[in-house]
Amino acid sequence: MTTVSAQQIRISSGKGKIYDQYIGVDYLVMMYDIDAAAEISVILPASTLTVKWFRYPGNFEISNQNFINPDDNTGYLLKIEGTLNGQVYNKEMSIWVIDYKLYEPALTALKFPDPASTGCNQLSLSVEGQIPAMFYKAPNQQQYSIDREFNLQYESLEFEDGEWRDLPMEMPVLITDNTVEISEPPFKDTYFTLKGDQFARDLGLEPYEIRSSLYQAIRVSAHIKTETEVREEKNEGDRPDEITVLSGSAPLDINFTSLSNEPVANFFRWEINADGQEPFIVRTGTSHNYSFKEAGTFTVKLIASNNYCTDADSVVVKVSESAVYAPNVFTPNGDGINDEFRVAYKSIIEFDCWVYNRWGQEVYHWTDPQKGWDGTVKGRPASEGAYFYVIRAKGADGIEYKLKGDINLLRGKENL
Repeated sequence: MTTVSAQQIRISSGKGKIYDQYIGVDYLVMMYDIDAAAEISVILPASTLTVKWFRYPGNFEISNQNFINPDDNTGYLLKIEGTLNGQVYNKEMSIWVIDYKLYEPALTALKFPDPASTGCNQLSLSVEGQIPAMFYKAPNQQQYSIDREFNLQYESLEFEDGEWRDLPMEMPVLITDNTVEISEPPFKDTYFTLKGDQFARDLGLEPYEIRSSLYQAIRVSAHIKTETEVREEKNEGDRPDEITVLSGSAPLDINFTSLSNEPVANFFRWEINADGQEPFIVRTGTSHNYSFKEAGTFTVKLIASNNYCTDADSVVVKVSESAVYAPNVFTPNGDGINDEFRVAYKSIIEFDCWVYNRWGQEVYHWTDPQKGWDGTVKGRPASEGAYFYVIRAKGADGIEYKLKGDINLLRGKENL
């Protein structure tokens, strides 16, 4: 014998469960395979109390014992009267009894629709077979249907910390018109398994289980991974010094890679536009490298798709306005401080600098703004004193620079 208690009501049967959360009745009693030995009894708090059982809706008394032998799909009223601790005690409880064995599901197939006829963000599974309807009645004869909650399991993916991970999915579902609605279709191919219902689980029965054939996923989720080319020379302002940054001095070289849920997503389109205008770059492929040589704000958009579904992700890239500043002194004495004549700059995409001595002779020329003049001429230290520079440069914002000026070479203590 197994005894299951809920307040004052008790079941003596092989399998049984008492529920007290259903409106209209005090208790819904679910039993399995009701036979002549099955009992529902009441525990009396004192011997001064008496009980009467009625089958509703009528007032026909069926027992004055503390127990009854119940029938399936039947309602009972239990009246307890007498005195308790010297006080008049009068209590009435309503109980509806169901034999679960008579309502077990008999499912034969779990199917999904053709992808061409379904949406990308919702999926309806069709259930074939029989799920007998269950209901109960309140003493006033109002009838209530009983939801049968099944358990749906399948595999999906989740995107976290820049990578996809397997995600086991398990959720309670209701079967309405032989249909199960899934609000989050999987991101990967999977099998669906339906188990249930909750009463089978509560009664300790082996839940009825049915499995679908392999579902070919169509839902797409687009994600962008970025890697920015790092530069180390400190004379460049706003230089990109981390691969994760999406802003800085031009040229800003960034590699964009799709981290969408392949192979479900199998077509990739990249678009780059400036300030919400029409795209000026459109390319395809799982990755795309671009060098931003113009100042401004740009949106890089990835559209991932297949024959049925599409999703998009985007990132914003900000390229600094240009600037060029030339120092007026440098000290090539080998102490590691200000040993070269270098300009301070940002977002310069074209650059030339010439250095002349006092007689107008060119002593050095370079085209990379990250570089500079080390104060030597043909490998030998140049004399201290004033030199003249001419800079021609163009910024990422289109500004053209024409700078002229003096640069003083001071050695102090030489380390030659």
